[in-house]
Amino acid sequence: MLIVRGHTAGAAAARPDGAPAERAVDYVLLRDELDARILDLADVEASRLARLVRRVAGTYAALSVTAFRRRDSATAFVSNSENEAIIIGLLLKLTRRRIPVVAVGQYPAKRQKWAAWRLAKVHTHIHRLLPLGTVQAERLHALGLPREKVEVLPYGIDTDYWHPDRATVPEGPRPYVMAAGLQHRDYATLVRAAEGLGVDLLIAAASPWSKSADQMSGTPQPDWVRVESPSLAELRDAYAGALAVVAPVVETDFPAGTTSVLEAMAMGKPVVAARSEGAGDVVADRRRVLRRGPLRATSATYAGRFGSPSAQGQTGLYFPVGDADELHSVLRWVIDHPEEAAAIGARGRVVVEEVHRVQDYVGRIADAVRSGVAQGAAATSR
Repeated sequence: MLIVRGHTAGAAAARPDGAPAERAVDYVLLRDELDARILDLADVEASRLARLVRRVAGTYAALSVTAFRRRDSATAFVSNSENEAIIIGLLLKLTRRRIPVVAVGQYPAKRQKWAAWRLAKVHTHIHRLLPLGTVQAERLHALGLPREKVEVLPYGIDTDYWHPDRATVPEGPRPYVMAAGLQHRDYATLVRAAEGLGVDLLIAAASPWSKSADQMSGTPQPDWVRVESPSLAELRDAYAGALAVVAPVVETDFPAGTTSVLEAMAMGKPVVAARSEGAGDVVADRRRVLRRGPLRATSATYAGRFGSPSAQGQTGLYFPVGDADELHSVLRWVIDHPEEAAAIGARGRVVVEEVHRVQDYVGRIADAVRSGVAQGAAATSR
């Protein structure tokens, strides 16, 4: 049973390889890979109890309760968030049931969730938790989760959709750098850093997952700053025309900004990313540590752990969180060294193809589910 926080009616079947008409959706691919049944908000809205739970305890609780009520028909529960896994794991523990639970870990070691791991120990009834970042995985180990239950999951994107050959470079009077996304962004620092570069700044301040208000709305901006909410196709075109793509995230211990970073890398663009505590996995810088700010590694070995032959090369540049002067310097270097910047972008595209394809992302989740089902079957046969 695949739990999706949204409405999935009308979701297309997985595309045939070689005919990428639209962006591949991970839960559609996973549904087809596992022959799974999707449970989404339509199921919540169809149940009086679930609607009540949603009003009282929120959407995650409503989805979890709805899924748990159908436990007798479930071979395994799979969710795109640890929130549902925690609730389902607790319900299974209270009822002494054993059904494999596999969850992608968006922010599993967030302080508000410590009690679930340390006190309730719900991980005893979760087969596998797949955090999207190394720091979150290490925090989970420190909270008492066994290493065999925690496996870092490289996030995946549709590398056919996010491809330079499928984009139309927009025409404009001046070159530009850009940033995309809304959640956990520091666009004020980016605007300060871009001043005096002689280029425009495009901020695609939209995210389908963000709960945050658009921090750029209602704020007067210089005439060289554009704030837009593009469609996916427009965003792809914008990436294609950018000199560089910046991920100006705030300080956080989970990998904020990963989606836009991977999309930009897939489009062959040099990425300039804030080196927050949780964002040191995907981008590999030529330097060993930041020149300013906290002493944090920049020459990531993350891709190499997942078999990327190109992992040793530079795929982007880091700057200290909130440091407008250093970001300005890095962007100045990118603008003044177009050949070197293009080589960084091209290498990033290769690494994304080697590690971060959505098909591989789905395959890793499916492998974890099959492992849980097989383990449960073995336990039953004993």
